[in-house]
Amino acid sequence: MPRKFRTDIQALRGIAVVLVVLYHARIGPFHAGYVGVDIFFVISGFLITNLVADQLEQSRFSFPQFYYQRAKRLLPAAYVVVALTTIAAPFLLSGSSLIEFRDEVLGALTFSGNIVLWFQGGYFDVSAETKPLLHFWSLAVEEQGYLLLSAFLAFSPRRWWFPGAILLFIASLALCCYLAFWHPAAAFYLLPSRFWEMALGSLAALLPVTPRMAPAMSWTRLLALAVLVFSALGLSHPVVGAASVCMATAVLLVIPGSTNGAVRAVAGVGRISYSLYLIHWPLLVYVKALWLAEPPALAIWSALAVSIVTSWLLCRFVEEPLRQGTPSGLRLVSGLTAASVILAVSPSVAIAVTDNDIDFGEMRRINFGLSSACDFFSRQPPQDIPEPCQSSKKPEMLVWGDSFAMALVPGLSETIGKAGLAQLTMSGCLPAIGVAAITRISPSPYSRAFGESCIRFNDSVLSILEKRKNISTVAISSPFDAPVSPDFKMLTRTKDGFVDSEPSMDIAVDGIKALIDAVRSLGKRVVVVAPPPVGNFDIGDCLERKTRGSPILGPYSNCKISLSEYRQSRARTLELLNQVSLKAAVEIVSFDDFLCDGMTCRTEIDGKFLYRDSGHLSYAGSVSIAQQTKLVERLIGAAR
Repeated sequence: MPRKFRTDIQALRGIAVVLVVLYHARIGPFHAGYVGVDIFFVISGFLITNLVADQLEQSRFSFPQFYYQRAKRLLPAAYVVVALTTIAAPFLLSGSSLIEFRDEVLGALTFSGNIVLWFQGGYFDVSAETKPLLHFWSLAVEEQGYLLLSAFLAFSPRRWWFPGAILLFIASLALCCYLAFWHPAAAFYLLPSRFWEMALGSLAALLPVTPRMAPAMSWTRLLALAVLVFSALGLSHPVVGAASVCMATAVLLVIPGSTNGAVRAVAGVGRISYSLYLIHWPLLVYVKALWLAEPPALAIWSALAVSIVTSWLLCRFVEEPLRQGTPSGLRLVSGLTAASVILAVSPSVAIAVTDNDIDFGEMRRINFGLSSACDFFSRQPPQDIPEPCQSSKKPEMLVWGDSFAMALVPGLSETIGKAGLAQLTMSGCLPAIGVAAITRISPSPYSRAFGESCIRFNDSVLSILEKRKNISTVAISSPFDAPVSPDFKMLTRTKDGFVDSEPSMDIAVDGIKALIDAVRSLGKRVVVVAPPPVGNFDIGDCLERKTRGSPILGPYSNCKISLSEYRQSRARTLELLNQVSLKAAVEIVSFDDFLCDGMTCRTEIDGKFLYRDSGHLSYAGSVSIAQQTKLVERLIGAAR
């Protein structure tokens, strides 16, 4: 088919960016609007294949010229956005987020942002909503894909293009299916498991569709558009859902559509889609940083309005002049190199300028308890208690649970004395027998594979307890919120294997009760520690921003937790704990009476941050609470 500008493809870009922006802004019913990125990947594969194939057939393709054109197209607008984001970062990001931001900038400049985010990913990672350059991961995947796709076309005979693209598609899709189950973060971020989407676009470009065939197949465009809309409303499976979106996009690319007023209007959005994609996310991140939580609708809509205006300006005065102009290669390379160096060092300068006598990184460091070796997330279940995970050779107390249990350990180990304590913990793993909470959102570390690992971990802890006669008291701790959250599902072990179901308080209570009964059958006493009060904001960030004097808008500027808001937002968790107490006849030890008065719950004591993030106790907070509440004595006295 004739290789010419197609308004319908520009409109498809417009649809893709609108889905992404609305999803990020949490506006409308498009709960899977992130499929817009999948659409972009397929379009990129289609257009790059057409471009490279045309130039190869005319014997005028060269890698330097190819990358020169890509640089002109992509880098100027991206660098402007990185520069603007960096200027605002010291005023709106916390110290830990600034350190993460430095790596994000380097990833954005080198188009390795997907790899940077993959390494940053994990349970204790700074929230995605504090990463202003998070969205550069997809640009990195595209740039890496351009290299692979252009090299494949340039170095293979013409007759191998189509079968070779099929093989690349199958290999990448198979890897994606495997990683989606075992390593979901890798499946999401890395090129080998995302390249199948670009390969599908390449196949669409190489299909032998003639102009006569297109009108006869035009009805498929309506079906493909319907698939895109319904997929964006909600995906049930990360691979199957993405595959349906990519197939629908390929159909729309293969079968050109007619141009009418509606298509031209959406194509107008497609014209600014690249700049809009670049600018909208940093603005949303910074607006949310000012409020520390979900901003009011007016603030979100204002951010989107600014995004649209700014993206038009970027497109009109940066993208288009440089794309249509013909700067010399030396001039472009030298300019981009100088800009890269300046942008690369800017975050470090910002960190140095905002540094002060208070070491917020130390205050808010990850609270692993006795040692990071005591977190068995993504590790084989323990066969015994590792030496770093016990404060004496024959500890009398075991702390069992997830990251909230880890956060209790510094205070307990500081005050328990010669009796000693041991720690067996796994991030995100509900302390229960035969059940686990797994996420329904992908990608996520809390996949089905994680759930099975969690259940095996709890079995191992029980086996260790049976051998450890010296342990007389077991304290279990968790936020206990996942089993009653709509974002999670329950994974249950049956005689026929593992089955998943909707979140269930009854299943969770039965699993926790089974754990308590099993521990008691070994002649040991059990106590449950409730999570500390939490708010609907990042408490650690708030305390740091208040200490730094950074701007804070909204109701949380005093960094205190509203007691009524806490009880309302955690009502189902509190009910779950109440049922565990009744059915298992176990005592629930809570910090509410110590931290809360009739209206609010405090988040600092004598200038010490009690929390490191939105819910986990800091090291100093753990020690302060344990000392002032005589927590060891309370736990031993309440255990039964």
